[in-house]
Order: sequence, then structure tokens, then C-alpha cells
Amino acid sequence: RVAQIITFGTLGAKAALRDVGRALGMGYGDVDRIARMVPFKARNLEDALRVSPELQSAVDTNEAVRNLVNQAQGLEGLVHHVSTHAAGVLIADEPLTETVPLRRPAKDDESSPVMMTQFSMDPVAHLGLLKMDFLGLTSLTILDQAVKLVRESSGVEIDLQKLSLDDQATFDLLSSGNTTDVFQLESAGMQRYIKELKPSSLNDIAAMIALYRPGPMENIDRFIDAKHGRTAVTYPHPSFKELLDETYGIIVYQDQVLLILQQFAGYSLGAADIVRKAMGKKIASLMAEERENFVSGATAKGFDQALAVEIFDLIEPFAGYAFNKAHSVSYALISYWTGYFKAHYPVEYMAAVLNARLDNTEKTISSINECFRLDIPIWLPDVNRSGEFFTIDHDEAGNPGLRIGLAAIKTVGEGAVKPVVEERKENGPYLSMDDFCNRAGAANLNRRTLESMVKAGAFDSLAPRGVILPALDRIVATAQREAQMRSSGQSSLFGGSSTSSVQAGGGAIQEEPGIALSGNDASPEEKAGWERELLGVALSHNPLMALSSAASAGNAIVSVDQISEEMQGQAITVLGIISTVTERARRDGQRFFIVALDMLGGQLEVIIWPESLQRTEEVWQPARTVRVAGKVRLRGDQVELVCDDAEEYGHDRPSTLTAAPSVPARANGNGNGHSNGNGANGNGRAAAKANGNGNGHSNGNGHVRSNGNGNGNGNGGYSASAPASNANGGSNRLVQLSVTESDDPQHDAMLLREVIGVILEYPGRDRVNLEIRAAGRRVLMDMPVVSTGYCDPLRERLEELLGADTVTVSHEMSLGV
Repeated sequence: RVAQIITFGTLGAKAALRDVGRALGMGYGDVDRIARMVPFKARNLEDALRVSPELQSAVDTNEAVRNLVNQAQGLEGLVHHVSTHAAGVLIADEPLTETVPLRRPAKDDESSPVMMTQFSMDPVAHLGLLKMDFLGLTSLTILDQAVKLVRESSGVEIDLQKLSLDDQATFDLLSSGNTTDVFQLESAGMQRYIKELKPSSLNDIAAMIALYRPGPMENIDRFIDAKHGRTAVTYPHPSFKELLDETYGIIVYQDQVLLILQQFAGYSLGAADIVRKAMGKKIASLMAEERENFVSGATAKGFDQALAVEIFDLIEPFAGYAFNKAHSVSYALISYWTGYFKAHYPVEYMAAVLNARLDNTEKTISSINECFRLDIPIWLPDVNRSGEFFTIDHDEAGNPGLRIGLAAIKTVGEGAVKPVVEERKENGPYLSMDDFCNRAGAANLNRRTLESMVKAGAFDSLAPRGVILPALDRIVATAQREAQMRSSGQSSLFGGSSTSSVQAGGGAIQEEPGIALSGNDASPEEKAGWERELLGVALSHNPLMALSSAASAGNAIVSVDQISEEMQGQAITVLGIISTVTERARRDGQRFFIVALDMLGGQLEVIIWPESLQRTEEVWQPARTVRVAGKVRLRGDQVELVCDDAEEYGHDRPSTLTAAPSVPARANGNGNGHSNGNGANGNGRAAAKANGNGNGHSNGNGHVRSNGNGNGNGNGGYSASAPASNANGGSNRLVQLSVTESDDPQHDAMLLREVIGVILEYPGRDRVNLEIRAAGRRVLMDMPVVSTGYCDPLRERLEELLGADTVTVSHEMSLGV
């Protein structure tokens, strides 16, 4: 009488292109480039062709692309796979076999005893059956465990429902932007916005959660500025003041849309909700009909027809994406609760977070790195101290930290280690490997499991890892023999009273009764490698922690937390350990590397384009500690580093790199901004900014910025991520694109059309010219009829077409600045 509800996953525009491209044997890069041309808001490929001149141009000029798009249009909307609805549950008062066809659960949920309907949610609702939504949130499990851990560790009983909603420490935490592992506020974009918002109430959090969606997102900056009084609060119509007062004149919630329809156009709330659903489904015929109804209703209430059309156009694109207020406030409450625990009980909270993420290695590593940032110690698993999961432990001085659970080791399951933990709790710590074999049993401990536990450091308190591993076969055989003897009622040869003379920290190794252990311990580097493999992070030997205090690190950055989105375009130097090296090829066949660089607090992706690769290829070896100089680049929410130079790092080795972090120098009014940037070899990078009639100068190989009517002189390129000055009329920018002529004129012509198409997608007043490189010559082509609005997404798309470092921007002098 209870079943979950099926959902049918269909092929969208981008998925259809990628599937067809794969079937046609086209290169991944070529297909991905076409798929990226499909606008985010396009409902299908037909819609995409209409709104994307770039995609239409590619179809018109390339037969292969035309074939790809035509074939993909035939597959759009077809069912690709089935899965279980995230929240929908069907409940009936009679056996469901009487009303709906059922099926076994989706493949991932085969162990579930609950069946799944073969009808999706809409047909189920049309049958008149009861459909309820139960949304399961991991954060509620985390909160429940955090409450229990606080009770156990501090004796404090916390009732979430009675928790004060005006806790200043919680709002301070949220305002700091350090919201990793806080519900709904974890992403880099949300962290940036919540830091700018500086919430002071639950309403602020709810509004931000509602705004951080594709439609409403455009209003986030205006919302933040209005909250802090930087922008005057305005309303689409004075009569909306009461409706929109709490959200600073901005439509944030679905509820506000319904009330506008009711108040402005005379809809009943039931009829208004039907319009909201029609808006969400974007059915053109229904929308045209509702537009007429809305305008008629508004004019009947005495409003101007043009104003009515304007209001309908305002709410139409928004309604399909908006949250209702109850949903937003419920989510905001959970965000507040998780923020409260992180602010007041960080150890207990992070333990609960880590235990909830044991099945997701990437998230576990992220949370462990957050513990490092919070100065919460993380200790290796230990058969004499660990539980099955992460637990709160204390060092010799009584300071709390987190002990990794035995089940958190890869290839080690909860069932295998639960008897080990229970035996220790009941009869005391294990005294030696022999004692462990006698007591722990071998029902669930096979060789692979024990090897993983040894390599992860779980037996370090009994004997060194390098000594145990060679004896592992004898240890397993002994454990199995002891288990058989116990099951048959026989006593152990040693009566379970063996003692250990093995020194866990190294030193003289003596023979234990039953199991002979001898040899040398593993090297620190080997241990670190095993820990990274089995735990996701090296704890016993982590060179990165030593780097953080190394005097020779100089100005280098060692933690990803030090690199922010605001640093885009700046030259920095970082220290880290190479995790993986991936080789790729550009469209012209030239090789480049994508390197995952382990740093404190997480990983940084480093891009090494062919020009830099020629100089540094021998540097890029996994597990090597390197110093990398380059420029910060933002791609979506991800911060990357584009490498200029790199070298292997050693404490006794002087650096030869020329990049150092940017040092800004500013001058306001009629002054001069000077900066002497002296890096490792006297060739530092400096940013000079002058506002008003100032001149920005940089001595050394510096990056120069001059805002307003300024002159920038120096041996460096312009790195522009800020908008043009608007003082006294403003200053237009000049976007210069570098294009290298190939041997294929047709390809060059198509590339130029694509570039122009991309430029025209971003309207604005910035001028464009081309620097064409051909046969050793450079030709500068002005494009007076083309203008654009320079921004980071435009730069990224142009660099995808033309390659890295092909887009430069400078300010042009204009009268009145």
C-alpha cells in the first residue's frame, strides 16, 4: 500500500548532442564545444538555435555540426533512464496492485523493500491517489548526531526547536563566509554572497537561499546593496510596497507572485496558482492566454495597460524558478542550526558531518580539510582508541580532536570492525598483535582488510607498519586458527595472556610468542602514500604542514583558503605537492597539462599551456613538491592557476621564479601611484592603480593597471577584471584579440565568425580589435562596427576558441574623465 514514485530521465539538448557525437565518433572536444553553445535557459535545440547566433553560425558553416544537431534534435526528449523520485511517496488504503503497475526499485536501491510505481507523479495524481513528498535531508541526520555528541561530551542538552534564532556568534560565522559544511551555504558562490550580505536574521538567510537560483540570481547584488543602504529600495508599482517591503522591493518568493496576481489583476489565489504552474512549464499557448487575462484584469482594476504588460513580463521568467517562502524558511532554519553547531560546538559538529559522508571520499576529504582550517586535530585510526566511525578523542593535554574510525578506512567495512571494537570495550585494550589475533577473531577480518588497517596506521600502537606487513600471512593464519579453536571449545596455547615486547615507535624488535615480527619500519613517505590511498589524506607525514612554516617559502601561498575569487588575474606563487598529472591536447594538436596540486585546505587545479610546458615539462611528476608561479583564473565557481613557470621545491634550494604576489599601490585625485615589485630575483609583479587624473607606474616586470585618465607603464600585460570607470562620463575599454592564421582559410573564416558571434552575445560599449599573426607579421585590424561588454564569462569563451592569453584589455582615454 506504499510505494515510491518513478521518474523518467529524458535527453536534454546538451545530453543529446553529446550522446549523438559519441555515436558518430566525433572528438570529445569538438562535441563539447558545440554543447557549450547551448544557452543555459534554452528549452531545446530549436530554442537554442534561435537565441544563440554562435550555434546557428556553426550549423550553417559546418556540415558535421549540422548533421550532429539534426540527429540530436531527433533524440531530444526521449526517455534515457529511470530513477526514483527524490521525495514522492504513494500511499493508498488498498493494495496498490489494484490501481497502478509496480516494479522493483531502481538498480541502486535493489536492497530496498519498497516497490516503485511505473507511473510518474502526474499520472499518479490524475488517478486521484494520495501522493506525499517526504524530503530526506542528510543535514537532519547530522544535526541529530551532533545533539547526541554534545550531550555525551559536554553534558549539554540542546533542543533544536527551542534554540534562540538571534545568536550573534552564528550570524558572525555566516557573515565570515566560512560556511563549508553549512547546509545550503557551502558552494563558493554562496559563500561569497552570504559574506557580502552579512545576514542578521533568519529572513535574510531565507531570502538568499531563494535568490540563489537561475532566475532570481540576477537580483542578488541589488538585494545586498538595498539591505546595506547602498541602493534605494524601489518597487515595480507603489501598490506593491507592503508585499515586497521585507525583500527590499525585489520579488523573491512564489507567494509574492501569487499575491501580485491577486492584488494587481484580480485573480483568486487558486487561479493565481494555476498561472504560476503554467509559467513554470513555459507552455507558450497557455502563457499567451494568461497574458491577456492578466492585462484585462489589471485594466479592469484601473491600471495602465502598458504597466500591466511590464508587470507580467517581470514575473513570467521568475515564477518557474522561485521557491515558496515556507520552503525557503525551512531550509534557512536548517542552515541556521548547522551554523549554530559549527560556531559553538565545532568538534562535535564536524564529527557528525564526517560520519554522514563516509561513503563520499571527495566530501570526506573536503570536511577533513575544513577541520584543519578550524584547528581541529585529526588522528589516525587506532584499534585501541577508534570506534567504527569518527569519534571525539583527546590528546595527552586533554585537548579534543577527531579520531578516524576503523570503518572509514577504504576496503574496511563496518561489519568487519564492529566485533573488534566491541571486544576492546568489553575486555580492554589489545596488548600485542598476538593478543589481537587471540581476541578479535577472524570471521570478518580477511587479509585485504587487515592489510588496509595496517597501512592506515590502525596497529601503530602495537607494532610498526613495516614490521607487521611481512608477517601478515602468519597473522591471518593465527587469527583464523584461534577463531576455529574458540568455536570448537578449545583454549589457546598461550591462554590469551601473551605480552608484547615490540616497540611501536621503532627500535629493537623482539619476537612475540606465536608471531615472529622483525625488520625495519616503513619510510615516512611510504606511510603518507598509504594514508592518502586509504584515508584520502596523509596525517603521519604531511610535508605541506612543514611548508606552512618554512622560512624559505617566502611569499608563496600554501593553502587554497588564501586564494580568493577577488584575486582573478593576479600573479601569485604557490607551494604544493603534485597529486595527478593529466595530459590533454588543444585543437591544434599541441599538448598541455592539467595538474591537481595538493595544498593545505584542499586541491588547486593548475593549467600548463604548451608555451609553459616547453620550459617546465620535467617538473610535473606525481608526489613531487613544487613551487608554481602563475595567474589566478576563475572558471564558474572554481579557482584555477594558469602556470607561467614552475620548479621543484627544496628547503635548501634558492628559487629562480620571478613571480610574487601582487602588491597594490593606489593614488586618488591628481597623484601618481608607484609600486616597486621585487620578487625572488628582483622581478616582482606589481599592480598600480590610479583613480582620477593619476598615472600608474610599475618598476620591474610588473602588471600595470590604470583606472580613469591614467597612463600605465611597465613590462607587463594588463589584467582586467574590474569594470571601466564611470567617473564623469566613464571610460570605454578596448578588447584586443590575438588570432594566429592557419593553413586552412575556411577554418580561419569559421573561427572568426564564431568569435564575432560570441562577442555579440555580450552587448556593451567596449571596442574590439584583432591582432592577426601571419607569416611572422602582425596586422592590427580595427572593428568599428563591433562592440561588446567585456566580462569574465566572455573572456573564458573567447579563450576556449582562441587559446590561453589571447585576450587583453586596456582602457581608452575619453573626454570628461
